[in-house]
Amino acid sequence: MNDQVTLPGDRSTVKKVVCMRQKTVTDYVTLPIMPALHVRKSLLPDLSAGGVLALVELGLLAFLMYLGLLDPLTSSRPQRDNLFYEAMARSPFSSDPMVHTAPYCWRVLTPWLVYLLTKLGLSLQSGFLLTSTISTCGAVIGAYALLRLCGATPWQALAVALLVQTQYALGLFALWDYALTDPLLYLLLVLAFILYWQDRPRWLLVVLALGALNRETTLFAVAAFAGEQVIHRDWRRLKAYLPAYIVPILIVMVLHFAIYQHVGQVGYANNSGYAHFSLSQFIGADWSQRSNLVGRTSTLRLFGNVNPLALNVYHLTINSFGLLLPLFILQVIHPPYFVRRPVVWIFLLVTVITSTLFAGDNERLMIVAFPVFAVAAWYELRWLAQWLKIPTAAIGFSLVLVQGIFLLGQYYKAAQDFSLVTAIKLLEPHWMLVLWLLSVFTLAGATLVAALWVLGFAVRRLLYRHVRI
Repeated sequence: MNDQVTLPGDRSTVKKVVCMRQKTVTDYVTLPIMPALHVRKSLLPDLSAGGVLALVELGLLAFLMYLGLLDPLTSSRPQRDNLFYEAMARSPFSSDPMVHTAPYCWRVLTPWLVYLLTKLGLSLQSGFLLTSTISTCGAVIGAYALLRLCGATPWQALAVALLVQTQYALGLFALWDYALTDPLLYLLLVLAFILYWQDRPRWLLVVLALGALNRETTLFAVAAFAGEQVIHRDWRRLKAYLPAYIVPILIVMVLHFAIYQHVGQVGYANNSGYAHFSLSQFIGADWSQRSNLVGRTSTLRLFGNVNPLALNVYHLTINSFGLLLPLFILQVIHPPYFVRRPVVWIFLLVTVITSTLFAGDNERLMIVAFPVFAVAAWYELRWLAQWLKIPTAAIGFSLVLVQGIFLLGQYYKAAQDFSLVTAIKLLEPHWMLVLWLLSVFTLAGATLVAALWVLGFAVRRLLYRHVRI
């Protein structure tokens, strides 16, 4: 009891008690604050990288406007699928045949979002452009987040995300032909991969359900996720994820029954209107008919008459994935064998088959595989960095420079001009044309070398096994 008594004249004891109380209060206050400061400090690079990716996307949009590619009076912006989606956003419940033409009439999420935006005062075109821009930014930032969750550093993830952002479909077409459901599809698919690899089945259900409302292509992810779990015989996870797989399938089925369509017909729109033809005619269409697409037409203007098969192979490979393709090919033989995961090759196999058989603008559908391409590219860049003794991010940003030149040329090719001031005709020599051709040959050469490397590796393995036998 006497130890607790403090005499009025004992000032040293009073100071000691006060100091102990202050120290105790300080300890209790700083403990919750320090983790918060640490979290803020760790989030700063990621927030900065997200801001950079958003600024790049807005810069690409501004460059489109500068070239006049968004001007409805002077632009050669494609007028095909967007005609159906614009009709659906203008009057979603009307009896207009354009609103009930398969398969567009079942892709309701994006048109309905734009319809709501028009009720808030935005014009139809502004609503589509806003939705596409935000979705494309979100898709690229989602690719960055996916790489960070896989273990990439902020600089490595930023380099690969920029490599994804400078692809034709994401860096040009999604902003140019903005009245489509594709940008929101890209965003929802990359979120689906993030949630699947982070083992979040409930949130995955929400994302896949929204994806099914937006476009039936979301079922590619369902097939890949469920297929991997079946192959690995992971029945416990399959049982937990089963609602996330069943709900989007049911949504697609309900949409097919609830929204009537012109039976046995699919629609195809062009600048002069739209036409109907049977599904069998669409699947059996000759490769040469697809050379009339916008991207392929501008390629023909540049290189002259090109074999239709070679033209479409170029657009399905180099034009679709750029430098992501050779990195993906090399990942087949180098550790950690990411591309051998069932979820990767099932998703890619379904995407390739559907793109070549059903899709007109193949690049728009092929690029949905960008989440797996991005992760494979990061793994391969790490291997190249160890081999070349160069930082991974340095190699990545070098590839971004080449890919950026290729994308810049795509912009001028779409505008039918390679001059910075749109004064020099297409066929006249210009430094932009030379740089773009060099980037094309670089992309083609890298893809060819990667393919030959993998082929040589496979031949050596076969010869080694034959000798051992």
